[in-house]
Amino acid sequence: MWIEAIVMPREERAPYRPAPRRDRRALHQAGCDESLQFRTDVLNYLQRHQLMNSVKWVSEPGCLPLVTLLCQQQVLEHLRKAPQFEAGRSAGLELNA
Repeated sequence: MWIEAIVMPREERAPYRPAPRRDRRALHQAGCDESLQFRTDVLNYLQRHQLMNSVKWVSEPGCLPLVTLLCQQQVLEHLRKAPQFEAGRSAGLELNA
């Protein structure tokens, strides 16, 4: 069965520090660069663990470090065990007419 999984980087809790003011374009570009790098990291992890045959679809990079996968349950289980990722299943919407 194919499921939709969402993967984000695992973050360590740090004390709050206000971010310095930056140009919006530079901030957006930095987010896009981080998203592309994170997607590459996820794909490299899946290839190293020979899980790509259990992945049907991978989202394109955006402006947030987040990847959506259409995959088998075993892929989600592997990603949940990886210390660098926070992974979960997206909520399905069942529409009854």
